[in-house]
Amino acid sequence: EDEFKDGEHKLNVKIRYRFPPQKAKLIKKGNRAHIIFEKPQRAITPGQSVVFYKRTQVLGGAIIDKVLYK
Repeated sequence: EDEFKDGEHKLNVKIRYRFPPQKAKLIKKGNRAHIIFEKPQRAITPGQSVVFYKRTQVLGGAIIDKVLYK
């Protein structure tokens, strides 16, 4: 099964090595993705790594390009 088909995926996401994964929605379209965290995260920075998990299994990762806040 391809976990990263275009569309919405509920995943756990880590943006810091020593922090626990946070629940988020990943919205994928082509080679771009948007991540919407359930709870606000602080100090997210472009150039930082982000890693996607399903339970404890690593599914993939990316480099943060932009950070948008509501």
